[in-house]
Order: sequence, then structure tokens, then C-alpha cells
Amino acid sequence: MKKRINITLEDDVVKRVDYYANNHYTSRSGAITMLIVDATDDYTVTATKKPRKTEKAK
Repeated sequence: MKKRINITLEDDVVKRVDYYANNHYTSRSGAITMLIVDATDDYTVTATKKPRKTEKAK
């Protein structure tokens, strides 16, 4: 399932994303998706998992 989101980026960041997208033959949205997935490859998120509570410092 896909979800539409709106984000605000500096102009130079948008240019960098567009440059990346053009060099990888994908859309801006596809480039942002690839970059986020790659950057968070060590993390998995599921709707059923709740974050673990950390113990309070005593």
C-alpha cells in the first residue's frame, strides 16, 4: 500500500534529488523512496510491533 505525503525541502536538496533520479532513471518519488529504504535498511517497521519501553533512570 502506498501513502501520499507532503514534505518541504530546500531548493538545493530538491536539485540533488532530481539529479539522483535522472541518473537512476526514476522519478523524484522513486529516488526519495530508494534513498530512504537504503538509509534505513537496518530498521524494520511493522504496524503490529510496538517500540520497546526503555527503563527509567533511577
